[in-house]
Amino acid sequence: MYTAYFGLSEAPFTIAPDPAYLFMSSRHKEALAHLSHGLGDSGGFVLLTGEVGTGKTTISRTVMEKLPENTQAAFILNPTLSSDELLATICDSLNIRYKKSGATLKYLTDKIQEKLLANHEQDINTLVVIDEAQHLQPEVLEQLRLLTNLETNTKKLLQVVLIGQPELQQLLQRRDLRQLAQRITARYHLLPLTLNELTEYIEHRLSVAQCQRNLFNASAIKAIHKISNGIPRVVNVLCDRALILAYGQNQSLVNKKIIYQAADEALGAPLEPRDSGSLWLKSIAIGLGVSVFMVLGIGLGIKFLTEPVSPVVTTSETLPPAKTIATNEMANGQLLESAEKITPIASTNTIKSADHQDITGALQSEHERLETADDNNDQSIANTEAESKEPLVLGHNVEQYKQQQSQSELGFELTAEDDVSPELLAAFKQAIIETDAQAKLEEKPLLESDFQPINKMPENIQNSLPALSFELHMYASDGKGWVRVNGKDFSEGQQIASGVVLQHILPQHVVLLFKEHSFTIPALTNW
Repeated sequence: MYTAYFGLSEAPFTIAPDPAYLFMSSRHKEALAHLSHGLGDSGGFVLLTGEVGTGKTTISRTVMEKLPENTQAAFILNPTLSSDELLATICDSLNIRYKKSGATLKYLTDKIQEKLLANHEQDINTLVVIDEAQHLQPEVLEQLRLLTNLETNTKKLLQVVLIGQPELQQLLQRRDLRQLAQRITARYHLLPLTLNELTEYIEHRLSVAQCQRNLFNASAIKAIHKISNGIPRVVNVLCDRALILAYGQNQSLVNKKIIYQAADEALGAPLEPRDSGSLWLKSIAIGLGVSVFMVLGIGLGIKFLTEPVSPVVTTSETLPPAKTIATNEMANGQLLESAEKITPIASTNTIKSADHQDITGALQSEHERLETADDNNDQSIANTEAESKEPLVLGHNVEQYKQQQSQSELGFELTAEDDVSPELLAAFKQAIIETDAQAKLEEKPLLESDFQPINKMPENIQNSLPALSFELHMYASDGKGWVRVNGKDFSEGQQIASGVVLQHILPQHVVLLFKEHSFTIPALTNW
């Protein structure tokens, strides 16, 4: 359809897993290395997880293609089976002859074990790969574990690769599956593509289709990454639809506007680039409204529901501002301007339900006015990024907010009504402090460049660092990753050797603390 128009030999963005279009990002290569390392061990389970469309199946097929000739593999794509059905499927995949009717679980297990022994005698490794393994029932997983019990003095006779979505990791945390979890010799969680990797991915697929020029401008690629979250399958759908739209509009280059139109048609998401301002304003208005409701609820709680006109909370200082962040110049200017029109919540004033209605009504009317303003200048977001990080303050300016924050942890003094216990008031204060502290911690993600590598540390640090053998490396973006060092599993914050603390687990490195020095060591390193 559009291939001749853009000078393509074929459509480059189909969702079919064509090996000719295989793109191995640094993350995919790392996942492949982890799986290959796990398969080179002495048996057991290997785990690969990732979100839908990140390329898990592509990785598994690449692993299958690179298996040694003396390997017999069974690839199972439909894991929604009972224990009997799964064993029968394994028998079919491994060419095991068995009676089709009346086969019991023990009968099928014996047949598989006979095959494993026969393969071992012929120096043939046996492998079972199960895709979409998050759908496996716990009893089926336990049956797989029992199959791996057959072993020699040096190796297990069956190796199992489990591939699935992040829910698979949660499934394996069940107490009744702890024995299986202990047999996992390699784990890897496949993350989506970064913006740079996504750019390379698009260029790679276009080059395979013999395209001699760029078809997507920089703003279009950024929009693709934002909408797809770096998921290759979604990228393919977006790019294919965008090329169709560009062809229909006689456009030689895909821009951001076309990408948002493609997202609307292909993903059912009514996203328009000029709506970003109004979306942010909606978030701002909602955030301010939620903050008002939180203030109303702190002093009295349930009492507010039963006595709507009674006082809710009193303050000796001006109440703290809403901590809503704006990333749009128009939002910063106009919302602050509108905030000045709202009477500050001053000292010794008492908030009542009627006041709450006035505030929310003002927010609603102001939001409706701002939403109609012209906001088609996309560049304003980037130009005012630093300014937009300042908090918007309901009834106060930013400098007043900063001064209040420097006075105390909360920035205001909370007092309770007579029927509110000191314990409840203290709990509210602690919750506010912890929430604010957690938000500050999550502002900036850790990067490997934030730390010096071990080879740049002083010689006395390098020479005195204990022997460390990193056998497994499991990174997770939520901080719940773990590594295996010197035969034991450790999480972030634990001491892995004498005087050595595992500070952080990064995608390709670990950060260690030793003798008051923090430094990185590459994953799977023997020191």
